Amino acid sequence: MLMDFQNTIGRASDTLPNVDSKFEKACLCIMTEAFKRMKQERHYDLTWKETCFSACLVGYMRKIRHEKDIALRIDPESHLYREEMLNCTEDPDTAPRIDIKISGGWVHEDAYYGIEGKILVENDWGTRTASDSRRRYIATGIDNFVNGRYSDKMDRGCMVGYVVQGRASEIASKINNLLIRDGRNKEKMMNSHPIIGCSDCCQSKHTRTTDNTEIKLHHVFLTFV
Repeated sequence: MLMDFQNTIGRASDTLPNVDSKFEKACLCIMTEAFKRMKQERHYDLTWKETCFSACLVGYMRKIRHEKDIALRIDPESHLYREEMLNCTEDPDTAPRIDIKISGGWVHEDAYYGIEGKILVENDWGTRTASDSRRRYIATGIDNFVNGRYSDKMDRGCMVGYVVQGRASEIASKINNLLIRDGRNKEKMMNSHPIIGCSDCCQSKHTRTTDNTEIKLHHVFLTFV
């Protein structure tokens, strides 16, 4: 029975546990297209918490996946279990969760494109503090890729900024200033470029502390104001 199943869906040994630049580009395109629809249809609230923005974005991404008949799995709030957790030698409740996890035609569980979203404001607005949002973008966003909590086997990932007040360019500049202040000049966001009409996109490079390999992050600022 299992051999018949293998013949139907293929063998795990035939697939490579990798996420390349073409797959990354597809993930970024479907995400930015989802954002455009979400904003055009005014299906958002500036007072939402991060999980609401991410869940709604996933909903639109899945709609596009179905429309275009793309073989992608798009999951919100995914637990990332390490081997120790699967062996029950470490508490699985301590597993990190990434906001959006996209996988393709791989069987290998470690092959996915991870996207982490953070709410950002240029100036203090309502209950949101600008300086805190920028620091969180680094400490619980960028650094979770750097320390291997997210995408620990992949050499690329994505940070998404949900801009609910102010200008994305100014926010990005101030995040870079924080990195410089922390002595992390080489990790600044650079190479500004558009993706499917979304103009506030850039990239950064980091050294993952767990294995000293380079990891590249895309930064996509989605402005809802």
